[in-house]
Order: sequence, then structure tokens, then C-alpha cells
Amino acid sequence: MPTSGSSRRGFIKTMGMVAAAATCGRADTPKAQDYKPQDQKKLTQTAARYQDQPKGTESCGSCPYFVFPNSCVLVEGEISATGWCPMYTTFSPLDRGAHA
Repeated sequence: MPTSGSSRRGFIKTMGMVAAAATCGRADTPKAQDYKPQDQKKLTQTAARYQDQPKGTESCGSCPYFVFPNSCVLVEGEISATGWCPMYTTFSPLDRGAHA
């Protein structure tokens, strides 16, 4: 870090110009409320390797992605509560970093 007074003043002046340039035109920048969320694309049952029977004690009905009575947040189409796919989990989507 520079130690002389003139070097500090030069550094501060330069940083001020950089900050001004970086914020120039910010009034036209879109705001968060201007963005529209996109629908999450669901996987096809084939792509998700969905099966309509459980795998051992694991079944869609006990997975947090299952939506009663017969759908899934991640997989398209009609999903059986007794079905299963490799995305099966017992963790909440929030625990896995997903958005509510």
C-alpha cells in the first residue's frame, strides 16, 4: 500500500472514478421484480427411469418431491405413490439446496 499522501490521494481519486464508471447507467438496470421465473422443466418418465413399483422400502409416496395424489415436482405425467425413480430421497428439497 502506498505510504505517501499524494499516492493515497491518487489511489482514492482513481478508485472513485472506477466506482463512478461501474455505477454509470444503473438507473436503466432491470430490477428483480422485473424478472419472471421460468417454469422448471420436468423430466420424462423414461429420462427419470421411473418405474410404477417401489424399490424395496422406497416409494414415491414417501419422497418429498411427490405431490398428492399422483404427480411429482421432478417427473412429468401421472406418478404412482407406489412408484420409484433414482431421484427418490427422504430429505426435504430445502435441505438439498432446492428452492421452495
